[in-house]
Amino acid sequence: MSKRLQRKFLRFLGAFSALVIAVAMTAPDAGAAAAKKHHAAHKSSAHHKKAAVASGKKHRKGRVAAKAGPVRQAVITVKPHEDAPDFDFQPRIQEAQALAAKQPVLPGDMVVRGNDLASFNWVLVVGEKTGPLTVIRMDEQGRNDQRFIVTWPVNNYLNTKFSVADAAHPAGGLIVFAQRRPVRAKGGWEEAVYTAYSAELDTQKMQDAGLDYLRTLEHLAYNRINDHDVRSRVAPTKTVAEQIPRDMVLRLMITEHVDPLHMKYVGIEQCVHEVLITIAANRDKAYSYARSSAGALGLPQFMESSYHMVRDNYPNARLEPDFNRGMTNLHNAVLASTLLLDLELTEMPKSMLKQVTESSAHFAAFLAAGYNRNPVKVVKTYLKTKSMTGGSAPFENKMYVRIQAWVGDFLSREYSRT
Repeated sequence: MSKRLQRKFLRFLGAFSALVIAVAMTAPDAGAAAAKKHHAAHKSSAHHKKAAVASGKKHRKGRVAAKAGPVRQAVITVKPHEDAPDFDFQPRIQEAQALAAKQPVLPGDMVVRGNDLASFNWVLVVGEKTGPLTVIRMDEQGRNDQRFIVTWPVNNYLNTKFSVADAAHPAGGLIVFAQRRPVRAKGGWEEAVYTAYSAELDTQKMQDAGLDYLRTLEHLAYNRINDHDVRSRVAPTKTVAEQIPRDMVLRLMITEHVDPLHMKYVGIEQCVHEVLITIAANRDKAYSYARSSAGALGLPQFMESSYHMVRDNYPNARLEPDFNRGMTNLHNAVLASTLLLDLELTEMPKSMLKQVTESSAHFAAFLAAGYNRNPVKVVKTYLKTKSMTGGSAPFENKMYVRIQAWVGDFLSREYSRT
């Protein structure tokens, strides 16, 4: 897409976003109902296990924040990232997370009534770039007995961005290296430790660390496929590793966590940075608490029915039998995502498969569209409109395919990734 067309599209998105926000403010229940409808089960006349993509529930939900509760609002980043190429915050973050985790759970830290969280306390670990770390225990309004002034624009659960000030830092120069608060877990609630993105953590070394970690997960998945000779369902003479481009998996893991509304304000490059920093800061726990209202979980935002479908179709891959453990094990989660992309291709007529795979851009568009939407419907859309997202394709799906292309272009340009 040219820069001129991209600007026009973003202006359109801005108008659309304003309408969405206005509707959400006046009718929140309607939005929840629409989300449930959007993730209703699909049906198809296709046969055998390869048809499970169509006959099961939608395999994943749209991008969500790491949270447990209402759909998050867009948070505007107004402070530019530090972009310091010479500082790696990872050791400091690990120290802060360990400090937050070992704090005792006191009365009032997590008050549950029935299945609902009635009240809770936040634990923050803050400090400067170097030097001692300080633990702040505060209530939901930020009140604490340590004379810290803690503010935040919106409660975004474990992704909440805090400003912390004290007498020595009246302008709020302290960095939140870790936070702890209750999150919904299977069977109840549990305390979770996480590090949210902040502009202060956004350095070149942290961005590189996040991308390197994603690449490691990608390499582990593809090595597992090759080591266990996991064959493609659409091209049995090839392994899945030979059938699915490596860069596709990496760009979709990032795209899953790019919020279009947020992107309107900060741009695609900043959104990619935020995902990479989150991954660098949390590593194996990155997006572990990202659960949608429909049940999509983790970094790849998988639905449980789709996970078991993939596991049944690729037994040689030896995916983790338990869905929740499988999604919080990022090596396993990325492997499952790679296999799902291959399974999508079984829904394409052979003539269409040949035509689409001849163009890397068309191939990427199909894989992305199918990952975000029922691939059977993507095929029907393409046969009717000669576009993966033409005609009456959902707006979310159109945006998703565009965003994954922008993510791919950015990674290729900034990190020499093709």
